[in-house]
Amino acid sequence: KSRFQLFGDTVNTAARMESLGKAGMIQVSQETAMLIQDGGKGQWLRKRQDKVQAKGKGQLETYWINPSNRLDPGSKRQSMRRLHSSTTSEAENAQRQRLINWNVDLFSSLLKKVVMQRQKRAFKRRSSKHDLMQDDSSRHSFAGLIDDPVDNTLPRDEVTEAIKLHKVVGARIDQMEDLDSFELDPEVTEQLTEFIKAVSCLYHDNHFHNFEHACNVTMAARKFLCRVVSPDSHHAYTYGITNDPMIQFAIVFSALIHDLDHTGVSNFQLIKEGARIAALYDNKSVAEQNSVDLAWQLLTSPEYSDLLHAICATDDDYRRFRQLVVNAVLATDIFDKELVEFRNNRWKRAFHPDHASEHDDLDLKATIVLEHIIQTSDVGHTMQHWHMYQKWNQRLFFEMYEAYLNGRGDKDPSLGWYKGEMWFFDNYVIPLGKKLKECKVFGVASDECLNYALQNRKEWEEKGEAIVEDLVQKYKSQYQTEDDQPMSSRTRSSKGSEEDV
Repeated sequence: KSRFQLFGDTVNTAARMESLGKAGMIQVSQETAMLIQDGGKGQWLRKRQDKVQAKGKGQLETYWINPSNRLDPGSKRQSMRRLHSSTTSEAENAQRQRLINWNVDLFSSLLKKVVMQRQKRAFKRRSSKHDLMQDDSSRHSFAGLIDDPVDNTLPRDEVTEAIKLHKVVGARIDQMEDLDSFELDPEVTEQLTEFIKAVSCLYHDNHFHNFEHACNVTMAARKFLCRVVSPDSHHAYTYGITNDPMIQFAIVFSALIHDLDHTGVSNFQLIKEGARIAALYDNKSVAEQNSVDLAWQLLTSPEYSDLLHAICATDDDYRRFRQLVVNAVLATDIFDKELVEFRNNRWKRAFHPDHASEHDDLDLKATIVLEHIIQTSDVGHTMQHWHMYQKWNQRLFFEMYEAYLNGRGDKDPSLGWYKGEMWFFDNYVIPLGKKLKECKVFGVASDECLNYALQNRKEWEEKGEAIVEDLVQKYKSQYQTEDDQPMSSRTRSSKGSEEDV
């Protein structure tokens, strides 16, 4: 009886990889690495520096795989998503819990204002105090809105030029009386707490785009909202911001979820890799649309139904809340050419001296101001004290440098980092600071932002080259092992070329 053994390409490749493997390491082929990237786990991969010689195939590129997503298995940076895991340090657990508690307090305070204002309106309409939160008959099912928000369109397609804002006459919401004595329904508070915990778990353990960054953006957004000047006859378009608690809740909510599930690489890289998530969103605003969808799926799930109904009592509330969130989160995509052109043209119509008057389209002006709040908050470290700028600049560099080592970037970011930061200050941060001043609704806060940005830009120009060299050495000393060398030897200046920038 004949017996046959057929050795094809797969066995031949696997045999060579096995013979050239290393103890305790997992090696995969380039094809397998591409599948892992498509599955959203590209951070597990580390490109092998030497190539494998396979009989009949020549030299093959292979990758090391480390599911823990750490360059050094002993690294101190453990995943925040493993709160209850024994591998998470007590310090990280404590920090994460402090951030969760802070967010619960902030969102509870804002949500109280939403519910209180709704109850006061109901009281005026019916001449009797009526707790909408306790009356199940007043609840809306949001039928057709949750499963099909806007006729199956993508979040980016929902971005609108101007959001219809409610013009509420009365005291600013930060001056509401009886706020301390008002209590949310215990179920709402419990669901809010669990929701924020869930949000924290949906952030990856990136150096920059992580839960701590989201909390910093949330804090900055809240500060900006509090520093909007009181409306008067000259700045009537601030009415919707200072008097409508739904707006403030929505902007802070957007800040918290704006980088949800960020993988630590840019939209450009996801599109270049042909990632499934990029195709899902038509290769546009990939990370931002994904964040909106994930947050919305979470919020509208049955376990948070009381929380959702506390935020939105009617279909109109639901639509307005979603519109505010969509516009705010998509505003953080600052490199999409179409969106940039759209926002620039809209700004000219609303605020440019040659086109605008004080009272032209107040909804348009208010919408632009709200988007500027979250944009400024997202890059807030560039408009703060030098040491804060340095802290988050280092984290962003580490994140991009690690992606490069993972094979998720063509060029060493250190080669263009110095000029890249100069470009970012000159073409985005400083112009944004000037717009904050020109829209005239933030008082002295806009001057502070612009001054810090100018100071940081000047100091970076003087010290940036040396800082970049130091960042590379810091990263290597803290995270890099002997197997994790850059893809090729680099001897050029940290200034890099125009192409690198």
